[in-house]
Amino acid sequence: MVDIVVSFSQQEFQYLLMLLLLAASGCFYFFVHQWKRLRFIADTPTTRLRSAHQGYVEVIGKGQGEQGEIIYAPLSNHPCLWFDSRIDQQQTFVEQGRTQTCWNAVYRNTSDRRFQLIDGNSHCYVDPGRAEVAGGETLVWYGNTAWPDRVHILESQSAVYAVGKHYRYSEQVILPGQCLYILGQYRTLSATKQSVREVMIDLLNGWKEDQTALKRRFDSDGNGRIDQAEWEVARRQAFSEAQQRHAQSVLTPDENILARPDDSRRPFIISTFSQTALAKHYRRNAYVALSVCVLLTGIAMWMLSVYGQAPH
Repeated sequence: MVDIVVSFSQQEFQYLLMLLLLAASGCFYFFVHQWKRLRFIADTPTTRLRSAHQGYVEVIGKGQGEQGEIIYAPLSNHPCLWFDSRIDQQQTFVEQGRTQTCWNAVYRNTSDRRFQLIDGNSHCYVDPGRAEVAGGETLVWYGNTAWPDRVHILESQSAVYAVGKHYRYSEQVILPGQCLYILGQYRTLSATKQSVREVMIDLLNGWKEDQTALKRRFDSDGNGRIDQAEWEVARRQAFSEAQQRHAQSVLTPDENILARPDDSRRPFIISTFSQTALAKHYRRNAYVALSVCVLLTGIAMWMLSVYGQAPH
């Protein structure tokens, strides 16, 4: 091994050393990323939805479609609450006289439709947009068409089915009724935050954006413009509609929702793993990343020592 290291030219040695240090830096970054999530999971107390405070919370419950409805994953057509779908195409190329193949993504679609989390007699909505999803059912299968011609794939196919296939379809789904662990921002959205006047102003601003419709509705003398008297008619009409909308909003209950925190340093995690299993998952990833970082750094330091002592 020493002979191999000292045989490198200075340029080759610097290039290899840079690669090792970049890889070690990447491993250390991944270690910090995973360790932070582990600490948030360990340090945030689990709360029940009925007593959840406004802010960053950790809750556990069962997933259910909004108002009992479910969606269907676009590739497998599997009923679910959330999906992450991907199609990869196999491509062949020649590099340095050798034929190589790789998979390139040609389609990606992640659900951002909200669903419900049920905790006893309490519930809230979950907005999964930009969430880190851990666990869930993963479906993988292969074919020769740009869009899969088979649906309801319940089990991943083994690698032997990939032989001769040019497309790989993969989908991660959260199923209705699965127990979910969620770490995110809990907030209550009130349906009556706007006053009648604010609703009226929004209506008028919306009407102004479509001048043709505004003139057709309120230009009573047909001169092609809205004068002061006609604008007052529009204001009275907007005030009347605003009163009706505000009265309706009063009857609409407040909505509790779990979503991505405003503070980007706090993770938004949705997991089908239990809290214990999820913590073990992040701890294992962190330790592996740190071990590889230390190993790569040690190799780099050893190479520096060997190469520096060798005559050139």
